[in-house]
Amino acid sequence: MTYIKTSVPRASGNPGTGIQPRDQLSIIDIDDIAFMPPADDKGVVIVDDIVMKQGRYGINLYMTQGTIEITSAAEGDTDKIGFTPSIKFEHPGNEQAVREFKVNYINRKVIVIVRYCSGKPADLIGTMCNPCRLTPSYTGNNESNTNEMTFTQISKGNDIFIYKGTVPLEEPVSTVDTGVTVVNFVSEGQYQLSSGSAVIDEISGGAHDAVITLLGVGGTSPTVSATAGKILLRGGKVFTASEGSQITLRAFDAGDGGIMWIEQSRYVAA
Repeated sequence: MTYIKTSVPRASGNPGTGIQPRDQLSIIDIDDIAFMPPADDKGVVIVDDIVMKQGRYGINLYMTQGTIEITSAAEGDTDKIGFTPSIKFEHPGNEQAVREFKVNYINRKVIVIVRYCSGKPADLIGTMCNPCRLTPSYTGNNESNTNEMTFTQISKGNDIFIYKGTVPLEEPVSTVDTGVTVVNFVSEGQYQLSSGSAVIDEISGGAHDAVITLLGVGGTSPTVSATAGKILLRGGKVFTASEGSQITLRAFDAGDGGIMWIEQSRYVAA
């Protein structure tokens, strides 16, 4: 299905006020990605998860709130116009950890993910074929001791994407014990399952539109099954949580305080 011409009215609320990003920028080295999902047919929304190679993960970098600026200028000659998205921000101080980050990321090709305090979907800049590069700049004087960081897409191309998947970071938000059939919602993020023959049939807790990813495990694989009013899987197909596989579920307010978790995507390792 291609894009259908649609009017764009004024968004509700105060859409022209300043953005409120979280103070953590997520950075993913493209060499660590096993699967990068494409945008939908309208070219903006990425629904499926980024899947990392075994043992690889993204990292977070602190940003000083109030200094964060995101731009996406379109430029080029006729028939050659494209976007060059960029994010610029300050990181306070110049301690060892940030110096090592600069030295080791200066020439890496990455994608970056910006999440928001308002709960709106995350922004994603860069692709596997047109990633971002870091340009850092340090200033130290009697008024300031800070690093200015800029991540810019290497060449003209896509605009900023909307990313609705889970951000794959170093530590899962929770490890699900062997034999557990009801996963307790802690927060959005990745949940590491444990080896065993348990059949997971419920996610307890959560709020509308929350997203979690259950990570597979080696050994005996637990499964996730569809359960009336609790978990809805595409085609009712059971998910086997083998090593390297993962399934992402999104919470839906089913009324009367009930939450149903609906499959958003799954990745089955070969």
